[in-house]
Amino acid sequence: MKFKATNRTFQWLQLSCMSAALVCLSTVAQADEDAAKRPQLDKPEVTVNTGVDENEGAIIPMDLMFRDTDGRLVELGSLFDGSQPVMLSFNYSNCPKLCSVQLENMTLTLREVAKRFKIDDDFQVVSVSIDPNEQTVRMRETQDKYINLYNQPGTENGWHFLNGERKSIAKLADVCGFRYRYIARQKYYSHPPVFILLSPEGKIVRYIHGLKYDQATMEQALIEAAEGKIGSPINRLSYGMGCFIFDESTGQYTFQAMAIMRIGAFVTVIALVVSLVPYWILSRRRPRVAGPAT
Repeated sequence: MKFKATNRTFQWLQLSCMSAALVCLSTVAQADEDAAKRPQLDKPEVTVNTGVDENEGAIIPMDLMFRDTDGRLVELGSLFDGSQPVMLSFNYSNCPKLCSVQLENMTLTLREVAKRFKIDDDFQVVSVSIDPNEQTVRMRETQDKYINLYNQPGTENGWHFLNGERKSIAKLADVCGFRYRYIARQKYYSHPPVFILLSPEGKIVRYIHGLKYDQATMEQALIEAAEGKIGSPINRLSYGMGCFIFDESTGQYTFQAMAIMRIGAFVTVIALVVSLVPYWILSRRRPRVAGPAT
């Protein structure tokens, strides 16, 4: 009798847990369905056909030619020494606001990262102008601005602000999945804020979106880029499960509470299956005890 009572209790607990997991999954599915039915806000006209298509694993074209802040022709591949990763961005000096906020915030973060990794000693920074008409002197002013803000003497050679022909800029941007366009009536370029981490061989490893940057995230991204790793398994699982969503209003990835339920329910169901199958197999094989003779 004690054995039967224990079995009933165990079975009741298992059924209760499974029911809770199914309810949780049903709630998540209903929430996803409701979210899909909600009307989507139209993008502002200036952002149409702009954005980032992440092409992790792609190799950037190393034979593209650009000009540096001294007006010298530079082959893109010459900035890769085979041992240091490269942080790439697309900007332009006459950007009304976005580029300056993006570069200033990243420079301040890299100043904190300098406690472990320094520009030129450990990695290179490359900013390619998306404005083919940008003047060399203007580009040099921009480069000097961020070198001074970084405030790490001896790292000047690790900064590379480049400009080039329209077709070279477009080809590099296309391989990186960076979509931008010129708004003629307002005379400026519409583009997303993103930094692209490249391996020492020029392989796209990771994208850093938005306008706010975390020191620990940047350090990990630099380590992954140096090793040529395309993100980390934990990070990619988190994004794949829908744990993080990019919030354009804050320029950051934010954790979704609903994702906690999704992962919890998924893990619970797997755990129950793993525990129940051996129990059911053993219970079928266990010989039945004969009742008392009458």
